[in-house]
Amino acid sequence: MTLHEIVRDGEGSRLAEGQLATPKMLIRLLIELGVSVPVEILPERVLARTPDVIAWWAPASERTMFFSDQGDDAELRRFNGARYPQPPLLFKACGTRLWIRALRDDARPTGTTNLYIAPYWNCYDNGNVCTGTMRIPRKKSVEALASWEESFFQSEFTHALGNSKQTEFSGGLLGMWETLRGKKHFPPQYLADAGESLAAFVTSHEHQKRNRT
Repeated sequence: MTLHEIVRDGEGSRLAEGQLATPKMLIRLLIELGVSVPVEILPERVLARTPDVIAWWAPASERTMFFSDQGDDAELRRFNGARYPQPPLLFKACGTRLWIRALRDDARPTGTTNLYIAPYWNCYDNGNVCTGTMRIPRKKSVEALASWEESFFQSEFTHALGNSKQTEFSGGLLGMWETLRGKKHFPPQYLADAGESLAAFVTSHEHQKRNRT
């Protein structure tokens, strides 16, 4: 697809040389055409919504988790398929990409709420998820929130990403999950500070460019 400026001169009007359309140009075009999200009833869990981004929080819960190093690791097999308590979580989706952070308090956050590193493999320092085996929801509406969460936890956690400390637990991330297997509650003191507020996370332009990590 190409976009052309209109040139007007003594011979009338004509199309100038075309430029290949970029995602940024198309987004600007859609905005200028007045395209907006459909009218929806937003549930209490939704924190922010634009035509291309939706952010929401999930209360603390218990989830089945799947671990794999893509090899024959007996240690990881002991972790695989067990139930683990999860901290309250914050999600942000844009297109086929997903970001995740953790919360200390099991309550709807505000713009000034401090965020924590989500204690999972497959996540970059900025919270961007390496989707790997995830099944990306096709719908881009509030109906897809549960599908995003289920897809995240039903995929395999395969490897660590980034340089940030993933947990304050002294035994590291796998040691933490080993102690939590079968437990009911996630200890908030195990979360590592992300040094970021909810407002900064939601308004970050990272969803408009590739992760540089």
